[in-house]
Amino acid sequence: SAKKTASRNTPSPTAAAVDSMPATASLTHEGEAEKVSTDVPPDPDPNLIQAMKSMTDNIVAVIDAKISTVLKAIDNQSSKIQSIVQRVQEAENRIDVTETTCMANETKIQHLEKRVRDLTEQVDDLENRGRRCNVRIISLPEDTEGSNPVRFFEKWIPDYLQVDTKAGKLKLERAHRSLAPKPAQGGRPHPVIIRFHNFQDKQRVMTATTKLFTLNSKLTSSSRDADAPKISFFNDYSVAVVQKRRAFNKMEYALLYPATLSVKVGRARKKFVSPEEMTDLGALTFGENEDGGLRSLYFSSQ
Repeated sequence: SAKKTASRNTPSPTAAAVDSMPATASLTHEGEAEKVSTDVPPDPDPNLIQAMKSMTDNIVAVIDAKISTVLKAIDNQSSKIQSIVQRVQEAENRIDVTETTCMANETKIQHLEKRVRDLTEQVDDLENRGRRCNVRIISLPEDTEGSNPVRFFEKWIPDYLQVDTKAGKLKLERAHRSLAPKPAQGGRPHPVIIRFHNFQDKQRVMTATTKLFTLNSKLTSSSRDADAPKISFFNDYSVAVVQKRRAFNKMEYALLYPATLSVKVGRARKKFVSPEEMTDLGALTFGENEDGGLRSLYFSSQ
């Protein structure tokens, strides 16, 4: 009976555990509640909230103002760029039209230039045809012809050149000095321009002149006239033809009408219409005299 009483008074382990659990659980719940109560922040200060809101509004306003200025500048630049693009497009269109017009005008100009050259050559040819009966006398002293040049030259030319004529004279239409002021004493005499009535008489005079002229185209004086001036006879050409022929002054040549250089070496013959054409060929060799003048002209074998 004593053992039973002791067993009754001694609690079992299970019962002890059960009895201890509510106490521990209650402690845990109380700690969590206390922890939850400490994590909840206190209510913010209304003044702080108002200050933060005001600061945010100010920042937004400043940013909006800056962005608005930038957007206005961008819009302005966009308008300018669009205007520039439009002007460039218009300029390109005008350039295209101008280029097209220029190409058409260039063709027309080339045609007109060719036409002008052809007409100029035709006019020059007509002028020179009108001078076919003319002869130009160089180095005749001033006032030699007196007051009646036609009568003087009708007799003087056949006598000077030893040309047989009917009645001892040639038939001339006109004879006069070139139109320029009279030179000073001792100056170079003016050329004399003579127009023959017949072209055949003019050709006879030029043939006789060729026989009496030296290689430098000056008339040789007879022994009794050693001190007489060396007078030269030339065909009368237009200014354009004279300028073209003058380019060949330092060459020995046979110059054909109107301005063509004929060069013959052996059986070979070449004709040139300008000095540049001779230079471009690169097949000609020139010999020089002691005074620097050209004495020979021949074709290179290279």
